[in-house]
Amino acid sequence: MNDTTRLIIAFVAIMVILFIWQTVTPKRISQRATTQTTTETTNVQTPSPQVSATTTAQSKPALITETEVVLENSKSKIIFSSLGGTIKSIYLKKFRAELVPFPTHILETKLTSDSLVIQNWSIFYQDDSTVVFRSSLKKTFTLHQDFTLSLKIESVNQLPPDYQISYESGLALTEVNKKDEFKHFSIFYQNTPKINKLSAGKVKPTTVSDIKWVGLKSKYFTSILSAPANPASINIQPLTDGRIGYTYKPSANKVADYTLYFGPLDYDILKSYKFGWEALNDLGWTKIFSIAILKILKFLFSIFKNYGIAIIIFSFLMKAVFYPLSRISTKQMQQMQMLQPKLEELKKKYKGDSQALNRETMQLYRLYKINPFSGCLPLAFQMPIFWALYSVLQKTIELRHASFVFWLKDLSLKDPYYILPILMGVSFLVQNFLTSADKRNMALLIFMPIFLTVIFLNFPSGLQLYWFLFNLLSIVESIIGRGGIKWKKPKILTNREA
Repeated sequence: MNDTTRLIIAFVAIMVILFIWQTVTPKRISQRATTQTTTETTNVQTPSPQVSATTTAQSKPALITETEVVLENSKSKIIFSSLGGTIKSIYLKKFRAELVPFPTHILETKLTSDSLVIQNWSIFYQDDSTVVFRSSLKKTFTLHQDFTLSLKIESVNQLPPDYQISYESGLALTEVNKKDEFKHFSIFYQNTPKINKLSAGKVKPTTVSDIKWVGLKSKYFTSILSAPANPASINIQPLTDGRIGYTYKPSANKVADYTLYFGPLDYDILKSYKFGWEALNDLGWTKIFSIAILKILKFLFSIFKNYGIAIIIFSFLMKAVFYPLSRISTKQMQQMQMLQPKLEELKKKYKGDSQALNRETMQLYRLYKINPFSGCLPLAFQMPIFWALYSVLQKTIELRHASFVFWLKDLSLKDPYYILPILMGVSFLVQNFLTSADKRNMALLIFMPIFLTVIFLNFPSGLQLYWFLFNLLSIVESIIGRGGIKWKKPKILTNREA
């Protein structure tokens, strides 16, 4: 079996594995998604209008009447409930996103002494920005003009504030592509100078102490509870549908002012609070590049008002940045093509002696100042940009629902008709034939573009657009270089000179 046959078999095997993985995974995820409503109603002690505050064997249960209070600003509309003095809805107007899973409530207050959920709350005071609930404790919510709320919990009638705050229902799903969204659920918390993260798939029931703030994260949104002056502990619980919930327990006899954030995972907004919340923008190992790319795209968007156009302009900018490297690579490739006759002579001369062949080949490269690895330089320097752009397109709120042309309604999602990845694969194939130094290895020239096309099928369409444009520019550059730049053909040495 020769090398070409083995290469073909390897590529076919990889593509079969990818096909099986893409076929099986959606079914598994969709089964998790269908259990969300059941999970939210069975894992949370949700108050009900038909549930009594106190029930005994001798008395009939009294009905609890729910009263709702609505506070809103230009960014959010929040519905509070007298059932537990809780929040039952947080709607972000600009993003058309609901953050509280229906039909649950969040921020219920429990007395840890007997694990009783305090349900019988009365509305003590309210105005355009504040609502005050009273029971055995007093809870004051104040809505600010951004995405934050202030929460103050105080004792009434000298009762010890031995309480905990429940966020057991977690963040709601907000996106159409549930399979993709489930991958992004995680919990962040700061209990040391270091900020820690647990992904949903790795979360186990656990307790963490000395918490300054804790944040739940979905793909594009987050909810944060912060009380830096009063360290607390949290009980983290994985939900059966793949999300995360927690219970927040302040230090004993502590009544604190809390800051609550319910809003987008916007790096600049989160960083402005100076609590380290920007860490929730989990951009991976290319974070520095991702932030820089995001700022460039936002600047271009401010000019062109379209992120598709911004990505096209960004492709031109990156091609200009990498042009010196690609020019060197193209020149080296052309010189490699000119040396092919000599390389073939060496292969025949040293057939069966691989060490001598390698030694003589490297000596030939040194003589003509050719670096056989120079063709990898542009790709090596582009990889951090590639992964950084991938993170920006997949995880940043700015690219959510960013449309381009009529069939691309969301650049953060895959191309629904696979037009861009196919065009990208074709352009990569053309580029291979233009720049390859050895065109006799047809298997590698053809199957590599096919392989990359399969890989790119489920990548964000914005990334497919960038890579397609970058390939087109590389093709143009190769054609101009071959026709307009005359490289000096190196002198081929005779066997005696070699």
